[in-house]
Amino acid sequence: MKRTLVWFQRNLRLAENPALQWALAHSDEVLLLYLHSPTDEAPWQRGEASCWWLQQSLASLQQAFTAKGLNLNLLRGAALDVIPQIIDEHQITAISWQRNYEPQLARRDTQLATTLLQQDITVNISNDGLLPDPNALMTGKGTPYRVFTPFYRQLRKRLYYNAGTSKTAATYNNVRNVSLPGSLSLQELGLLKPHRWQEKLAQHNHPGEATAQHQLHHFINERIMDYPTKRDLPAQDASSQLSAALHFGEISAQQIFTALQPLIEQGDTQEAGSAESFLRQLIWREFARYILWHYPSTSDQCMDKRFQATFWHYDAERMTHWQRGETGFAIVDAGMQQLWQSGTIHNRVRMLAASFLTKNLNQPWQAGAQWFWQTLVDADLANNSMGWQWVAGCGVDASPYFRIFNPETQATRFDAQGNYQRKWLNKKRNTDPIVDLALSRKQALQRYQEKIRGQTL
Repeated sequence: MKRTLVWFQRNLRLAENPALQWALAHSDEVLLLYLHSPTDEAPWQRGEASCWWLQQSLASLQQAFTAKGLNLNLLRGAALDVIPQIIDEHQITAISWQRNYEPQLARRDTQLATTLLQQDITVNISNDGLLPDPNALMTGKGTPYRVFTPFYRQLRKRLYYNAGTSKTAATYNNVRNVSLPGSLSLQELGLLKPHRWQEKLAQHNHPGEATAQHQLHHFINERIMDYPTKRDLPAQDASSQLSAALHFGEISAQQIFTALQPLIEQGDTQEAGSAESFLRQLIWREFARYILWHYPSTSDQCMDKRFQATFWHYDAERMTHWQRGETGFAIVDAGMQQLWQSGTIHNRVRMLAASFLTKNLNQPWQAGAQWFWQTLVDADLANNSMGWQWVAGCGVDASPYFRIFNPETQATRFDAQGNYQRKWLNKKRNTDPIVDLALSRKQALQRYQEKIRGQTL
């Protein structure tokens, strides 16, 4: 008898789930498991906002399985200890999970797969993105891409061959409805801290596979035409709002690409151009995972080795002002308040706030990345690290360091009516600027001239 353990991680959906589909197609019996493994994630254990989303997403997935008369088992512990024990005690012959790109999880998965294969356990590791294999897409010299545009062009060519995610309806007749010994309730999993900070996130976020599908179709039907022209306007409701759903696998990049295809196939039309613009952002996410896979140290170390830790100077007081949205620059403060209240921050304002922190305030990008890691519901190690390094000027395909966003001109350009700022700022706010923009910009450029320019990579 073929009995497969399906190990859910960040593929929290039923539809078009490669790891689940493989198990259903190749097994007589299937056991379903989510394993909470904070020790495996160290030093990047999930932040509190991300844990809140995860709890809601797991509740949604459990309900979806319950509706089919099935049970998603919840356990807590180190995978290298728990998984082999389950396999041994329940006569598992195969295991299926999705590929992880984070360095600590990738190392764990390699070790686990090696151990299980030596025991004649079949191991299926599925891809859950647009990039079929991070080792298959290389430059002509056989090295990983470090610049986005050529990476984009090569992956874009291949998407036509990878667009056909299976439309075959999953058959659950062979799923064994079993509760594993020690299986926990969702509350016992220990995702949430005892304080009530996370409760406000529910006012702005609605996790779950069904919501993600609804948001995708609403975006395509109602918003995508304006996406290229309005996506940088923080007061406009112009984005897909699918970032967290993508991170947790409530929806996949392949599903989105398939949904975009009817527009893309229209050729030289505004609809096709808008769909391609959005697809480019999906491929940027794939590039972030690709970079982290090939350059795992970039989660906390500069890609550009000319930038050393001494380039920035950590100042606790400045960090606190930035975190609380008390810098005296309205659009930066609005973004930080949006982050604190909703667990999200508009992408344009995210870049602006990061530039202000690393250049005007001279704070290390790692400190900003850590704060986002704790407060973003869509906190993703690959995207977070590459995004911060891009803005700070020290990463792969980075924005030049001397590109320093001016909060006042950015506000005039992207929030001319001040609607975004008024939405997120306290009306009684009266915060004086904590730095002089012109002087801090001059000092930032001087640091670059003295410490970076002229050095060799």
